[in-house]
Amino acid sequence: MSRLSCDPQRLADLARILRSAQNEIELHIRLTEIGDLAIPQVHSYLQQSLILLEHQETRVRQILNSSFLNLTNSYSLTFNSAAYLLNRWVEHHPAWWSDATHGEQTRIDVLVSTVAADPIDAGRLIDSTSFLAPLIYGSHDLEVVRSLWLSATDPQTTSASTAGNRIKRLVETVFDDQEWHTAIAPSWVDIHEQSRLRREILKILGEIIAPWQLQFSGLSSEWNWSSETGVHYLKKASESAGAAASISQGLGMALYRNLSELPESEIERRQRIDAIAFSVGASTELLRHAKVRQAQMDSDHFATLLAIPTLLPLKLPWPSSLVINEAHSLVAGQLDTTSETEFSSSIEMLQQRSALASIAYMAVFNAALTSGRLENPNDNPSADLRLELQHTVDSIDNSTTRGQILAEIVD
Repeated sequence: MSRLSCDPQRLADLARILRSAQNEIELHIRLTEIGDLAIPQVHSYLQQSLILLEHQETRVRQILNSSFLNLTNSYSLTFNSAAYLLNRWVEHHPAWWSDATHGEQTRIDVLVSTVAADPIDAGRLIDSTSFLAPLIYGSHDLEVVRSLWLSATDPQTTSASTAGNRIKRLVETVFDDQEWHTAIAPSWVDIHEQSRLRREILKILGEIIAPWQLQFSGLSSEWNWSSETGVHYLKKASESAGAAASISQGLGMALYRNLSELPESEIERRQRIDAIAFSVGASTELLRHAKVRQAQMDSDHFATLLAIPTLLPLKLPWPSSLVINEAHSLVAGQLDTTSETEFSSSIEMLQQRSALASIAYMAVFNAALTSGRLENPNDNPSADLRLELQHTVDSIDNSTTRGQILAEIVD
């Protein structure tokens, strides 16, 4: 097996031969079960042979389908793969986190950079890596991390289910309470640099999530998780200003892509449009709340700083203390932009939904052309198609939501 591993073509040929042999043995097994041809002892031997062949085929296909085999070079050994070396190095080198916090290139930088730009190799590395944290936090060059994950989750080269498996592991690693978080935290004392790294990683995460954000809510069934879980992680990501900007910018393209191909069934088309509209509502509302939360946090931070003089034992007379308190309240009120942000973010959300409704209209219209429901773009749509287009627009940019937000703003 070790010599065969050097040549992917020979491994693939072996897998086909094993499959053919299994088919032959299965045929003979069925023959030994028929009437006068039944021979129990031969049947038993054939069953044992079949089990052995199935085991060997499984081993061969695991090697072919893993990144332990570098298919770009037919003569490279399996043990030269990035995934194998990465897993082994992390297992025997607990200080990988500490290495990543210094200015020199790390082993992970070298391993990841060899596959980061290739969608297939990048995806195989992620899928074959048992411990995902080094592929997020272990590299000193965050541009390599960005390239790796964007390559492995690109909608142009990655199916929805495959991207879902990778991105779900990613958000769980970044946001969930994992034991390794506490283990690596004390190894880095530069709080400012650690904070910068965290911001950069969240910004990259926003770029990764952006084209797949609809699968976090209305289309969550495509990723086999609940919309509650998806929205939880989407909310976590949107709390970063950098990630929120990427998610907002990518919403239009995500909407168009997911509406460009619609089911043939009218009921299924309506259900998909409604699910996507639900996703748009979730994303835009989360982004609006994120802006308001950020404004509230900034105001609280300023208020805390301004309150410091009032806490000092200055032993000032009562009138002076009163003046300081009033000045503190006045300045804190002037710096508090929460109300303005609530107003501006609501207006921006309405404008964004209106633009997204236009994008959705074009996507559904083009889907009708592609499927043959509309033969020519200049033709008048049928009554059913006009209703579908109007329903699409109304689902994303409806009067009820506009009235509700307007009432909140005026109030």
